[in-house]
Amino acid sequence: MVGVAALVTAGLVVAARQDRSEVTRRAAPPGLPTLPPSPPLALDAPPVTRYPLPARAMVVAPAGYDRAAGTLARPLRTVGAAVRRAAPGTTLVLRAGTYREGIGKLRKRLTIQPYPGERVWLKGSAVVTTWRRDGSAWRHDDWAPPLCRTCYLPEIVSRQAPLAGLPDMAFLDGASLRQVASRTALESGTFWVDTQARVLWLGSDPVGHAVEATTVDRLVQLDPGAEGSIIRGLGIAHYGANQEYGFRGAMVGVNAGRVTLADNAFLWSASSGVGVFKPDVVVKGNVFAHNGLAGLVANRADRLRLVGNTVADNNVEQFALAGTAVGAAGMKVAHTRSPYVSDNVFRDNHASGWWCDLGCSDAVVVRNVAAGNAVNGLYYEVSTRALFASNLLRDNRGRGLKVSSSDHVRIWANTFVGNGVALGVYNDPRDVSTDDYSARQRQPWLSVGLEVVDNLFASGDGTDEPYVVTADYKKPRRTTAYEMLARFDGNAYVRGPDRKPRVLVRWWQAPGSVIDYTRLEDLRWGTSREQHGVATATAVDRLFVAPQRGDYRLAPAALGVGAGLPLPSDVATAVGVRPGAHPGAGVLAGPRD
Repeated sequence: MVGVAALVTAGLVVAARQDRSEVTRRAAPPGLPTLPPSPPLALDAPPVTRYPLPARAMVVAPAGYDRAAGTLARPLRTVGAAVRRAAPGTTLVLRAGTYREGIGKLRKRLTIQPYPGERVWLKGSAVVTTWRRDGSAWRHDDWAPPLCRTCYLPEIVSRQAPLAGLPDMAFLDGASLRQVASRTALESGTFWVDTQARVLWLGSDPVGHAVEATTVDRLVQLDPGAEGSIIRGLGIAHYGANQEYGFRGAMVGVNAGRVTLADNAFLWSASSGVGVFKPDVVVKGNVFAHNGLAGLVANRADRLRLVGNTVADNNVEQFALAGTAVGAAGMKVAHTRSPYVSDNVFRDNHASGWWCDLGCSDAVVVRNVAAGNAVNGLYYEVSTRALFASNLLRDNRGRGLKVSSSDHVRIWANTFVGNGVALGVYNDPRDVSTDDYSARQRQPWLSVGLEVVDNLFASGDGTDEPYVVTADYKKPRRTTAYEMLARFDGNAYVRGPDRKPRVLVRWWQAPGSVIDYTRLEDLRWGTSREQHGVATATAVDRLFVAPQRGDYRLAPAALGVGAGLPLPSDVATAVGVRPGAHPGAGVLAGPRD
């Protein structure tokens, strides 16, 4: 059993005190455009790629032989054999098919990719073909894969999903089956593993169907010596990764610097798809979907680059969303300097979309879409300095963007539509002394010095939560909204035709003293902020160019066109627009839902 102390060492334990309202599930708001039918990349397969075929590549094929030469004419059969035999710097080329194996630890620089135009799967499951009916269910005997069923934190397993920490998974014709705890609980669409009797049970008739069940915990761990390795164009799925905030907690663990993961699909991990624990790793163009806990977790991964990924439907095991060790997210990062997050889609995750927590610093988060996530779209917690610019945050059930105990966060030209709360700025009770890494970095763990400029806050969904909420729960020091929102100007507020939300900004004065500003004029007079802000009421679909097609740029005659304040050169450069531009409020470039 993994203890809390081990997780503190890993740097991903979070004393998160999330509000109950933050995790309340809301139905999709009426009157807003629905999500497009599919994201840029399919969620259930890797793309078909055409990487160059090196002259001296080592070739692997499902019909190969592990004592063969490893050429196109005489390929090897397993990826593991190719890894063992390949010299550093070799490219391994995999022919089409499915490889059911674990590679283990990789300690040399390799490139692993598919043959041009072919689709390759690496899976941690076995095909199960021998079944016999037993009453109303079906059984497969002698089932005892070497999976750890105690390697998880009980603290993050919710009462609603008590089996979340178990690594077992089963699939019928590619569809995931739900795990149950006993023979009597079996029904269609479920499975049960009787570990004492060594029996795999199904509640659905497997005759005439393909059944796959997890037998391997992880694919590979890239260790020192593997610096500069590339894994690209592969489908990686069905591994029973343990719920550990460390190397064993992901299907692919990156414990070597300068690794590139590109154009892969990381699907159906029992815990996380990828874990990154070294600097200068590039993660681009991948799909992270249907993973039990998170698509990706990272710790001490300085200069991590997350670019152009699709991150959807993670935390499918329904791990807890509140408590002292929460880790569920589309992507979760900790103790990392200068992470760069651009042009990703974080959507429909059963948790927050992207979450940087516990000692992050100097994050740049631009041109992303965060839509339909169960908690926050984007989340920056107990960290320091960041830029959030030209992001689209839509229909997230907790907050579009949450900033908690994080100083000097710059929030420029983002579009917020139909979130529970658009922007939440808070101080939680924790002291930085509880985390050695953050204390050494002299992080204050206070939400002070924020800039909130040129953003568009729109509703139209009938909810009545304020667009912007501020609050301080720190003891003994109390910070007011004046200190939190050091610069708060040039934003546009668009209520729906029903004039909701009633409150534009909830302004924290002191404990027991909060002012709800319902009119922009009163906010301007009472705080000296928003001297250039604008407000109106109109239907959401009149604001944007083509929201039904995911285009949330302002329509030519919409409120906020040309109303934004001039962009600082560093913000303009980060977003990719002309420095000194005088834009409209909201997104400037990049995000298309």
